[in-house]
Amino acid sequence: MNTKPSSPTDDFSQCHISIIKNFEQLGKLGNSEITDPVQPETSQVAQKLITFFHEVVLNHHQEEEQELFNIVMDCASPGEELQQTSMMVKRLTEEHRNLEKEWKKIEPDLKKLAKGRFVELDRQAATGMSEHYLLHAKYEESFFLPLSAEILKNTDLESLGLSLHTRHNLHKTPGYI
Repeated sequence: MNTKPSSPTDDFSQCHISIIKNFEQLGKLGNSEITDPVQPETSQVAQKLITFFHEVVLNHHQEEEQELFNIVMDCASPGEELQQTSMMVKRLTEEHRNLEKEWKKIEPDLKKLAKGRFVELDRQAATGMSEHYLLHAKYEESFFLPLSAEILKNTDLESLGLSLHTRHNLHKTPGYI
């Protein structure tokens, strides 16, 4: 039995699991032979990737930038720790924007495939984005999230956890006037 208390940084790490699986799938699609007529499986994968990117990836970027990055920066000790954290946050934010630009290059082709229309997917763009996202997630998992957990370990994380919980469950919460 795991008795280790969970940390809000675990939520980000858990999200990376599905992100990694989906970007591995993008890489496979980029390396596959797309035929005319488009196979139903290809259309389904393309639609799944489009939906996933808009509903999960973009929200994940926003949560990291608006929630996690800010609280980690606020809690980092002045000096070397804050400087290291600041450099990592800058790098990760720039990577988010670059990955979003890469997505825009392949999304039109994915939309056509999702509708069953044949298109020659830009293999280099699709596999490149897949590789770039996997490297991005690996960097976060290997360096930023462990540093974040260390910085936040002696702080009151309830506000970050509550904020994340509220965001993830907003569509499930009944509204009252």
